[in-house]
Amino acid sequence: MANNQSQGTLGFMDLMSIAVGQIIGAGVMVMSISALGMTGRSVNIAFMIAAVFTLFSTIPTVFVASVARFHGGTYSQFAVFVHPIFAGFMQYTGLLSSVGLGMFGLGLASYIGMLIPAIQNNQIMWAVIFMLIFFALNWFGTAWMAKVQGFMFYFLVAALVLFTVMGLPKVQWGGYFGNELFGQPLFAHGMSGLIEAASYLTYATGGATVILSFSGEAKNPTKDIPMVIIIATLSVAFLYALLATVIGGVLPADEVIAIGNLAPIADLIMPKPLYYFFIIGGAGFALGTTLNSSIASNFPPMLRAAQDGWFPGVLSKVNKHGVPYVWMFIRMALNIAVVLSGFDTGVLGKWTLVIGNVTSFVTIGSVIRIDKLFPEQWAKSPYHVSNPVKALLLGLAMCTQAIQTSMNLKGLTMGIIMLNVVSMVAFGGFATYLYKTGKVHMNPSYELM
Repeated sequence: MANNQSQGTLGFMDLMSIAVGQIIGAGVMVMSISALGMTGRSVNIAFMIAAVFTLFSTIPTVFVASVARFHGGTYSQFAVFVHPIFAGFMQYTGLLSSVGLGMFGLGLASYIGMLIPAIQNNQIMWAVIFMLIFFALNWFGTAWMAKVQGFMFYFLVAALVLFTVMGLPKVQWGGYFGNELFGQPLFAHGMSGLIEAASYLTYATGGATVILSFSGEAKNPTKDIPMVIIIATLSVAFLYALLATVIGGVLPADEVIAIGNLAPIADLIMPKPLYYFFIIGGAGFALGTTLNSSIASNFPPMLRAAQDGWFPGVLSKVNKHGVPYVWMFIRMALNIAVVLSGFDTGVLGKWTLVIGNVTSFVTIGSVIRIDKLFPEQWAKSPYHVSNPVKALLLGLAMCTQAIQTSMNLKGLTMGIIMLNVVSMVAFGGFATYLYKTGKVHMNPSYELM
């Protein structure tokens, strides 16, 4: 552990582009329409409620990020705040989700294919090509990845703002907030539908906390990362709410739901050149930024875990840009194999869904010790609060997690739940065994700022 030794390369806007790019993904292109079916035109209100839920859930990360630079991101956080075994366990479970990048590659090929039939007719091949391109970009390290992310970030935001600005004048405002527009009520399924939609949309407004993985590369992590998490979450949620107003106010909800994505709506409200810009800069770059940051954010935790002994040492080898290239090639090969096999990547997400929810409660609860682990840094943190207020805020984060957990469990089969339980026992058992053999040698991997 050292003080002020690292010189990061990522500034505030670099972190902002990564956070926003991670939040704005394929999810909003589909989830906003699904939420429309749950609550009707009040989906814009649901987005704002979702933003409040999401902010509560980010409180633990904001607290943690404000006290130190964590070189291994969440891996280092788990090791310090919970236990080294928990850090190893989380890295093992993360292996399953790390090979789910194919969904972004396929989604990118699908949207770009709307403009180029050759891509539409060869989606699997182009999904592989797109993944190869982004893996190649990440070969050159975080600074280069951030430049690419920043480029896509501005086009992405411009495309979504364009959709919103051009769509709002075409919203049928007369009766929008009443019960007469399109002969449909504002709250299609009452307050319960609104809360269900808001809970569901937390997945569309979440994702900013991924930048904790870039703490080691940030110029001023304890100041910038917490602020970026808050600003990115609120600003994207506000944009989503306006965008959702267009989705709910131009056409009847049942027609929009039948369409299933935003492309036909964009075609209706935009001239062709701007429609093409929206498909590439909006839908395409939404997937591209998420794919790009998902590749890069996996490197710091894996590198630290391999250096500590949780994985073979060969995975800790880095190129001249500091990228763990052996792991990158393995991960690239696995993701390509998943796409070529036609395997449903959604199954991988469900495989660790219960595990993720259970461990989230542990992670949130562990932050209560921040004043004991980092007394001086916590006392100086701009986010410092009294112990009772801290307990209250972490309690709200727990409540938000409970809502998300209840949503996640809905629709899961007993087989998937048992697969989660068995995997949890297996990963936890192996992590415990390896740690007790003495083959794991934990490094602090954080700096006091």
